[in-house]
Amino acid sequence: MLTPRKARVLNSVLGEYIGSASPVSSDTIVKKHRLGVSSATVRNDMSDLEAEGYLTRPHSSSGAVPSDKGYRFYVESISNLEEVPSEHQYTIRYQLVNVEREIESWTRLSASMLAQLVNSVAIVTYPQWPRAKLARLDLVYVHESVSFIVIVLEETRLRKQLLPLEVPIPNDDLHMVANKLTYHLHGLSREEIVAKDLALTPFEEQVKETAVELMAQEDHSRNAGHHVYGLRHLLRQPEFSQADRMRDMIDAIEDSDLPKAVLAEVPALGNLKVVIGEENRMSNLHPFSMIICQYGLPDGGVGSISAIGPKRMEYPRMIAGVKFISSLMSEMLPRVAG
Repeated sequence: MLTPRKARVLNSVLGEYIGSASPVSSDTIVKKHRLGVSSATVRNDMSDLEAEGYLTRPHSSSGAVPSDKGYRFYVESISNLEEVPSEHQYTIRYQLVNVEREIESWTRLSASMLAQLVNSVAIVTYPQWPRAKLARLDLVYVHESVSFIVIVLEETRLRKQLLPLEVPIPNDDLHMVANKLTYHLHGLSREEIVAKDLALTPFEEQVKETAVELMAQEDHSRNAGHHVYGLRHLLRQPEFSQADRMRDMIDAIEDSDLPKAVLAEVPALGNLKVVIGEENRMSNLHPFSMIICQYGLPDGGVGSISAIGPKRMEYPRMIAGVKFISSLMSEMLPRVAG
């Protein structure tokens, strides 16, 4: 625990460093912040904060910069979160409402809008639903050697595929097979369909196996994918102006394991999590902080939305941006997915 005075000194250093990206001296704190104490007291407090691990010094003669512990204290002491300006809220809502109702386009636009809002990198994963469940199965006569199998899932999604026929099957018989399988398999996931013991003809077994394959494709397509936007925003940050740091940053953001690292940190629906520096599980993310939130509905699709930036990011503004867009996506998801 820090004394109130040391907490004010620490937060003053953090505010200065977040704005300048340059080590902060005690003289700067005395001149710019009315703390009501002498220069010697500020120097002593900063020295104590360094000894306690809240501040570090790049060089013995330089000013101080916050450590991960210092940033953690700052984040947990934030009491008044910013609000996204109303004009930005209107613009973002308008664009997301008017994008075509398709998950891939919607999540891509969401990532782009968040990156612009927080001026940093944004990652949005596709919503993940529980396993697809069969609502209805239809067989449509096309030709004596081929038919269409159409499966309707409980979320009103369709999957269809041509089904070759070894022998001609009349249209009425196709309907009978479809009705029989619908009766026995309605409301089941593909794992439950595979496990269900039914007395089926070879053709009915072929239809069931094809339906299972189509449901597996649906599960995979709906539970995969993500969009990353805003790398150019990080390129403008002074921390990454040097070529080697820029290269390391690009490698970190483009790492194929990045979405997994984000998902591993996702909090429960409705909560928000801030991961700072070496709290990140991936070592190449140690120069960054992540703000992560889920969007979606408890009984529907759930995805993640996150912003990644330098550790000296403007946390209140970034948190407000992530919370606003995740809340908007949760509100809109039923219409987009429907």
